[in-house]
Amino acid sequence: MTNHIKWLTMIPALLFTAVNAQNYSAASIADSLKENANAVIREYVKEFELQSVNKGTDRIKKIITILDKNGDDFGNLSISYDKDSKVSIYEAAIYDKFGKKVKKINQSDISDSPAQNGGALYSDNRVKYYRPNYGEYPYTVEYEYEIAYTSLISYGMWYPLFGYNISLEHSKFTFVHPSEIQCKKKELNLSSKSELTFKGNKAIETWQCSPIKAIEYEPFSISLSERLPKVYIMPVKLMFDIYSGTANNWNEYGKWIYQLYAGRDQIADAEKFIIARQLENGHDTIGKIKLLYQYMQEHTRYVGIQLGIGGFQPFPAQTVFETGYGDCKALTNYMHTLLRQIGLESYPALVSSGVYIEPIFHDFPNFQQFDHVILCVPFRKDTIWLECTSQTAPFGFLGDFTDDRDVLLITNEGGKLAHTKRYGADDNLLISKSEFVIDATGNASCQISTNYKALQYNDISEVFLYNPDEQKKWLYRNATLPSQQLIDYHIRNFKEPIPAATIDESWVSKNYCSFTGNYMILPLNLVNVQTPIKKMIKERKSDFIIHRSTADYDTLVYKVPSNYKIESLQGGKEIKSAFGDFSYTVTAKDNNIIYSRKFVINQGRFKAAEYKNFYEFCLAVSKADNVKVMLAK
Repeated sequence: MTNHIKWLTMIPALLFTAVNAQNYSAASIADSLKENANAVIREYVKEFELQSVNKGTDRIKKIITILDKNGDDFGNLSISYDKDSKVSIYEAAIYDKFGKKVKKINQSDISDSPAQNGGALYSDNRVKYYRPNYGEYPYTVEYEYEIAYTSLISYGMWYPLFGYNISLEHSKFTFVHPSEIQCKKKELNLSSKSELTFKGNKAIETWQCSPIKAIEYEPFSISLSERLPKVYIMPVKLMFDIYSGTANNWNEYGKWIYQLYAGRDQIADAEKFIIARQLENGHDTIGKIKLLYQYMQEHTRYVGIQLGIGGFQPFPAQTVFETGYGDCKALTNYMHTLLRQIGLESYPALVSSGVYIEPIFHDFPNFQQFDHVILCVPFRKDTIWLECTSQTAPFGFLGDFTDDRDVLLITNEGGKLAHTKRYGADDNLLISKSEFVIDATGNASCQISTNYKALQYNDISEVFLYNPDEQKKWLYRNATLPSQQLIDYHIRNFKEPIPAATIDESWVSKNYCSFTGNYMILPLNLVNVQTPIKKMIKERKSDFIIHRSTADYDTLVYKVPSNYKIESLQGGKEIKSAFGDFSYTVTAKDNNIIYSRKFVINQGRFKAAEYKNFYEFCLAVSKADNVKVMLAK
């Protein structure tokens, strides 16, 4: 046993022997790895060794060559830790383009500070950070360090490549653990299988990959997680503080999380009285839920709190009532508690947040895929989803931060996968009505009324929080009329489960029309114009995704001077594709010209070869939006 332990302590030295003999010269990098690359990972060696179910050590060595200024961030050292972990840095250095060491980075050069973001109140998370700022390209950084964990829940993951425009020469990951500790793994995009060996009572599994060319960002791109190698490691047995459980599946994982919430949904009689006062005038069930949600929004605010098990366990509801703040878990649990007071059941829902929807592994429970909590309120044939961290979100509306994705409901029966609401084209509407009066000099007086719904509402929702001066600046930034002057505006906000807002604007636009000889040229659509998307110069590599469907309906009515007659008039155009539909019609009566436009985009995932057709579809719409009418004097 003693000899075996001694052998394990030698593993880092054995792993890094080949690395220390490496040529650090930038000239030795293959030309194929420099293509589309701002940096090249020369070597990334990671060893994760478990001593027990919740105790282990990460040993990491990285050697990265920075090719140009755009790659500087790849050369930064950033190590996160907390009170249950200890960081030891053994080597940190900078090498010039010839591979000569030009700077040994001392411990005093490395900052150590709280890892708080703008929304955090307090946290025991910290970060050791160093930015080289070398500036003579190419240069190489070398970092070797370890993190010792004394209270582990997750065993993390290995992803040897971690961004666009960075390539890889070689990476190796070794996972060492006592054979009796059961672990689950999920492998993605690996070109070779792992090697599993045993020594004494230790299992040693090793993965390697090399080389990988840099990936260049492509418009409408799929997630990098689908394209790059990655290995997830999860314990079957979960243990933290007094809470233990298993994670063979999402149901078991949810049972463990449920323990962390149990007993934290109690409030004092003083608040029960306040709640009763809120509801005393009588409302139907939906009305009561809405009132309690508004009460929660008005009396709480979001702060990030990460202390020990607090990363997974919410503050008690009573604490939120007394302090008026909480993180996403605490505020969701608080709203859950308020609903229990009126006999309604609800469930915290773990979710992966963000505009880009990441797929959830149905067959592999893990800690990495969920980063936020919302509330699920089952109701008759429908479900109400509540975002509890926002003081301004409309009741029952999620927005593109958590819409249309798998979530894990935390119930007393365990975890249950569900799916949040998808907003379709019939929801995500933009409907505009514009009236233009054109004078003989080509100037226009215009009234524009635009209604935004669902996710198109979400896109402009920050405007409702601006003061009048900021709103005017926003209107000017987003207006597309020539030589525009804002006369007046008015905003109406309807905060419903499918929210809507109407912005009414009055403008004067000088030189709206142009002239050639005796002709006035009237553009029919300067209000809502499709801009061309980026064309791929090279052959596209990945599938592409249109994440959400939208529909725009625009009607523009022009009153033209009586001494001008319509010389030419295009009756309309229609463009159909798998990606959406576009059409417009133009009609005229007396001195009025009416332009009606419809543009629908379809949600979907498409093969890379289809991107050329998508580009051509958007280009055709952009050209069609440039339609004009010739008026003769």
